[in-house]
Amino acid sequence: MTLSMITEGLLALLKQNHYNISTIRFYEREWSKIRRFLIGNYGNEEFDMERGLAYLEKQYSFVTKYNDGTLSQQRVQLLRVVHMLEDYRLHQVLTRRCHATRNPVKLNDYYSTIHDGYLKYLDNSGLAKSTLKHYQRISLDFLDYLAQKDVPAITDVDINLCNGYLTTMAGLSFKTVEQNVCGLRHFLRYLQESNVYENGIADKIHMPPISKKAQVPSAWKAEELQLLLAAIDRNSPIGKRDYAMIVLACVLGLRISDIKALRFSNFDWNTKTLSIVQQKTKKPLTLPLPDQVGWAVIDYIRDGRPKYDGTDVVFLKHMPPFDALSDNDHLEQRIIYHMNKAGIRRDKNRHSGFHSLRHSAASMLLEMETPLPVITTVLGQTDTDVTAIYLKTDIRKLAECVLSPEDLEDE
Repeated sequence: MTLSMITEGLLALLKQNHYNISTIRFYEREWSKIRRFLIGNYGNEEFDMERGLAYLEKQYSFVTKYNDGTLSQQRVQLLRVVHMLEDYRLHQVLTRRCHATRNPVKLNDYYSTIHDGYLKYLDNSGLAKSTLKHYQRISLDFLDYLAQKDVPAITDVDINLCNGYLTTMAGLSFKTVEQNVCGLRHFLRYLQESNVYENGIADKIHMPPISKKAQVPSAWKAEELQLLLAAIDRNSPIGKRDYAMIVLACVLGLRISDIKALRFSNFDWNTKTLSIVQQKTKKPLTLPLPDQVGWAVIDYIRDGRPKYDGTDVVFLKHMPPFDALSDNDHLEQRIIYHMNKAGIRRDKNRHSGFHSLRHSAASMLLEMETPLPVITTVLGQTDTDVTAIYLKTDIRKLAECVLSPEDLEDE
């Protein structure tokens, strides 16, 4: 398909989806540059992903900078341009690889009514907040896909349309694809339970045969954690907050969602314990509170936290109105900020968010020869097989630390 054919279709969809005029002009400028590149280098306007990446490399050294970890976030936006062209070439739809508040998905009345019913169903489902948000977004994207494909009614959905939707995720991570498969299944089951749609195809949709255990999470080395913590300015209020949150993650292995939800009542300073109900699993978890962690939290509450009594949430934004930290903000940028100060190099194969600190907590417990069932309990997991994903950094120690049935009987 030629670039002119692709951009003509995309332009109509951008306008149909109420994209801002300045955003459309940005895309049109990049399309013109790509057109000149194609004609100059290939003698025609035929477009595919390989040619798109060749353009990014020649124009912006995109691939080289991506591989050596020096690509700026501003340049990453340009990959969206190429992805959008390739997605339309393959699927003839405007895919939503990122969601901008200025260009929200707007469904027609028919699909909007179906989506509203699903949202009410989710509100009473008891699912974790993070899962709810994933399912809300996935169902919205799927209905938007159907609308763009001119599918007149939800009863016309078949396995081919579902597979077509899933193929628009080519190039995304296994985790992202898995979330979309789970979300799509959940939505289809809701439609069936609500008698909106009777074709039981939810169970026919399967993940590709890729094991989660094939992916080894990145973990921090002890010396890197020391450098990271030492780089934090603990004389500033935000520094005190970041330090306390980071030690909660790397020492206790708490998820960032649980750290952001901590309240004063979760801490028992007399018994030096921390008790929560986990956001993800809804299961209670009580952990001992080491002095290093306890004093970091106390230092923030006493001398760093805004003097604001409108909420008993421990960690707050440091700008008025001093709200609790957003559910959507995973605070990765705070880790990156302190990494840069500490001179810790980032690369594309390494995670740098709070979840990577959780991996490190598991690895440190393993180094201390903590039995695997104990590590599972500390991390708030329900299955040692899930915990094992965090511990693939040292299979030999993992094998040594697993309690045998005889050890369990002796306890």
